[in-house]
Amino acid sequence: MKYLLFHKNIKVLSVNYLADSNEFRDIIEIYNENHLPIGLKQLIQDKNIDALKFWWESRLIPQTRHNLAITNTELDNIIKKSYGFCLSDQYWIKPINSSMTWETGNFFTNTFNEELGKYISGQINPNNYKHDFHSPDVFSNGEQDKRWVIKNNKRILLKYGQPPYYEQPFNEMLATEICRRLNFNHVQYGFISKGHEKPMIYSTCPCFIDENTEYVPAGFIQYVVNKDKKKSSYDHLIECCKFLEMPNIEEIKKHLAEMIFLDFIIANTDRHFGNFGFIRNVETLEWKGFAPNFDTGNSMFFELPTSDLRRNTSLLQNIKSKSFAKTQKEQLRKFATEVLNLNIDFNKLIDIDSYYKTILTQNKKVDEERRELLSQLLLKRIEESKEIIYSRNNITKNFLSLIKNNSAIGFEKKIKLAYQTMAHQSPKNKEIIDIYLRTLKVVSPEDLEKKLNKDIVEMKISEIRQSQTDSNGIGGREN
Repeated sequence: MKYLLFHKNIKVLSVNYLADSNEFRDIIEIYNENHLPIGLKQLIQDKNIDALKFWWESRLIPQTRHNLAITNTELDNIIKKSYGFCLSDQYWIKPINSSMTWETGNFFTNTFNEELGKYISGQINPNNYKHDFHSPDVFSNGEQDKRWVIKNNKRILLKYGQPPYYEQPFNEMLATEICRRLNFNHVQYGFISKGHEKPMIYSTCPCFIDENTEYVPAGFIQYVVNKDKKKSSYDHLIECCKFLEMPNIEEIKKHLAEMIFLDFIIANTDRHFGNFGFIRNVETLEWKGFAPNFDTGNSMFFELPTSDLRRNTSLLQNIKSKSFAKTQKEQLRKFATEVLNLNIDFNKLIDIDSYYKTILTQNKKVDEERRELLSQLLLKRIEESKEIIYSRNNITKNFLSLIKNNSAIGFEKKIKLAYQTMAHQSPKNKEIIDIYLRTLKVVSPEDLEKKLNKDIVEMKISEIRQSQTDSNGIGGREN
């Protein structure tokens, strides 16, 4: 059957779509190339139906979602009765003979069924559910249970904590507080906790777009230009932003550095190219900027048993990254200079562990030992981040290079000469080197020599690895 894809009120294309099987068959005609989904323009222009399928399915509730209480057949039945309206973008679809309009169907200015999310996640008796599928919950991707509600005319997303510890909502709160203290752009999260044996714990946050804007994930931005295999994923993303003529690229880099720093200190294991991105005006297609930090619940070792937290050394080293490096530690090292340039005031995080412990007391599934271990790990990761930032930035690397290259004098004189050279260059250089030396926590001249030599060796190894990485075009570049 012939369907029309719209971008708000703009007719974009027509397509043969089998609603019963949720299957796109072929693109019939393209009416407005400028409003094709970002990143897929060239593919869809070539009538590549697989590109359209891929984009459409990325918007859907996944069949692998945790605690999905309905069958795949039931989910398909819900999808085929939906027009595709959601609260992330302004695309929707309708049969060619349908009278549906954006003004009538969109969820930004109209009410919607708030019970569908409960039905999908098994929170209400299916026999009591009235089968009304007009809800943004159909097109609400991600593995975690969630649903949309309207409170005081605001669209609010509820995201549920998962067993055994139900910690994700509290981690969203932690990230919110860190961003507030450091003045990072962020979505404001709250949380609600009900029950004891079978708790109902969820975070709450407002929709960060409105009827005039939409969120475009970085995952689709990266498709606007063919990737050079020799370029890192970070450099390629920036190239794509420039190609799209986004304003203020330096501001985008700044927000990416904030995100990388935040994800490191809270050990966020789920920062991928789908949950960071950009906001644009739907009608003018003008780019409004980088989206605020959001979706940080899968952090702070939320799934690990308390027994693992007691063996915390490896937890500080091997947290995987899904964005610009293989591990978070490697990623923070790569972007140490950018993070350093944020001029983070670490004093603002001094008692963040107390804040975290306090909110965790409202979670009956987290006992006192676990709260204490988690708060200690948080402080250790903050301290670790400081050490990485001040040891791996360009200024410190120049200082270490001066020490390494001056082999004609004794080590103490090398340090003194290198320090004087850096301090003479600028007051900022002196300040950075002073902080770096303090992070080493030296107890003797011999200890200083040992620790500086260690960092010099690691710097050399990092340069070799980065050379290999650049040749493969993966990860972010070392600064």
